[in-house]
Amino acid sequence: MTNKNPSEWRVSTNFFGCARKYIVYRIRDIDKIDHSGNREYRGHYRENYDEAKALADKLNEEERNGIK
Repeated sequence: MTNKNPSEWRVSTNFFGCARKYIVYRIRDIDKIDHSGNREYRGHYRENYDEAKALADKLNEEERNGIK
């Protein structure tokens, strides 16, 4: 699936039992509804929000600078 109009990279939160985990994602096409089939993920679940946010920021910066 190609990304026709993707969103910026963001951090999503999910609970696994009592543990909160974070993962970086973006919506593949912002003109379509947000659902699991319209999301692209990077990396893995993390226990630390700041680590996930740093990855999202890095990916957004790379996109702005044309780095893939």
